[in-house]
Parts: sequence; structure tokens; C-alpha cells
Amino acid sequence: MNKKEILSWLQQYGLAPNKMYGQHFLFHEKYIEAIVTAISPCSADVVLEIGPGLGVLTQRLSEHAKKVIAVEIDAGFVEVLQSRFANNSRVTIVHNDFLKTNPCHECTVLTGNLPYNISSQIIFAAAHNYTATHCFFLLQKEMAQRLIAKPKSAMYSAFTVGIGLYFTVQTLFDIPPQAFYPAPKVYSTFVKLTRKNTVMLHTDEKAVFEQLVATAFWARRKMLKTALKRSPYTTYSTAFIAQAFGQLGFDEKVRGEELTLDEFVALAKYCTHYSNK
Repeated sequence: MNKKEILSWLQQYGLAPNKMYGQHFLFHEKYIEAIVTAISPCSADVVLEIGPGLGVLTQRLSEHAKKVIAVEIDAGFVEVLQSRFANNSRVTIVHNDFLKTNPCHECTVLTGNLPYNISSQIIFAAAHNYTATHCFFLLQKEMAQRLIAKPKSAMYSAFTVGIGLYFTVQTLFDIPPQAFYPAPKVYSTFVKLTRKNTVMLHTDEKAVFEQLVATAFWARRKMLKTALKRSPYTTYSTAFIAQAFGQLGFDEKVRGEELTLDEFVALAKYCTHYSNK
């Protein structure tokens, strides 16, 4: 499907890209093919596609996967999809908001061109609510950079650390604005998230981990020990913080933005099991 065909489909159904949903349709064949190659679905895969739009990628994926479950929030595009795939038994169209859809536990792959304003919510939902081994997402380049950011860098954030607990992240390739209709104002990046075999924390430890990460980046420029004493998320005594830092070998002047994922994990484990807040 090229740009002319996209415009024809939109005109036929009286549709237009919806800014509220961040709709930008990829039409450049080179990048569509690169995405399908990167995902490489096999005959055993059940692919959940978030926001399929006009179904360009849906069609390609259904040629290889066992099943494609396409979750689309926009009623107008659901009508298009139902028309396009009426006779394709491998494609199931779901009219719903992905963030409100019951998790599909049979899915082995998640993919989608994610709107910037809810990208992090969708990726966290994929981490927490699904067991799919791989996720392939098309993101605004800035969001992709946040996913792979290193400690002490400006892009390093609670998002980086939180997703890092569940996935290893690879950026695969960039896509220029002119490959989409309408053209966005920024470059996009296609990323691969591979689920880690084990999560390093138990359920009770995860809750503490999330509180600590939120605290660290709530006051990222402050010393972590100060942030922990003043945090709106949790509070630890001065004595306990000193004890924890000593046991873990943390510099007493360390800032939260300087801690690695492994250090946040170690701190969460210690706080869960030794704190008497």
C-alpha cells in the first residue's frame, strides 16, 4: 500500500488521521518490509498488533503467523479492517482500547506503531500484563532513546529503569517522517524488546522497587539519601538509609539518576527485608 492507496482508502470510508490517537500511517515499502523481516513471525506465533490502522502490517504478518489479533480503538478504522479481512481466518479484529483490553495470554509477539503520549503506558502494560517473549514497537526517536539511556545521562529515567527490569532493549533502525502519512515532525525508531528469562524481584520487592525508582527520579538532582527522607512515595529513617548505603557500598552522596538497574534491585531487596519504617 502506497501513499496514494492510503488516501484512496481514507476517502472511500470518509476517514482522516486522528490527532487524538496519534495516527501516522507508514506507507514506505522499504520500511514495511524491514519491520516484517525484523519480527519474522513463524507459523506458531500469535501476534497482537496495537493500532493496526488500515491494516498494512496486519496483512503482511497474517501471511506468516498462526494468528494476528488486531486491537483498534478507532471505530472508523475498525470498519475498514473488518472489510479488508472479512475472509481472512488468521486475522481477528478487536474494537477496543489496548490499555482496557483483557490481556491475551496466548500472544507470543506484541507489535504496534505507538502514539507518543501513551507509549510508556502501553510498554509498561506489555511488561506487567503479558508474557510475550518479544515486543516490536515503532516509537518516536526520543522515546526509544529513553529506553536505552545510561545512568547519569539526561534521557535516563524511571521509564528506563522500570522497563529494564523486564526487557532487554535493542534499537533496530530509524524511519524518517516522509515515510508516513501524515508526516510526523520527528524521526521514529523501531525497537525490539526481549523479555528476560527471570525478573530479579518478587512481588513484594517489585512494589518497593517502584517506590524507590519513583523517588529517585522525583528528585533526580538531589542526593538519594535526601530524596528518600522527603519522598512522597515512601519514607525511610536517616539511620536506616545510612545502614542500607553502608551495606550496599553506595556513596553517601550518590544521586538516584546515577544508580544502575542492578543497584536499584539491590536497594529494593534490602529495603523490603530489613526496613522497619
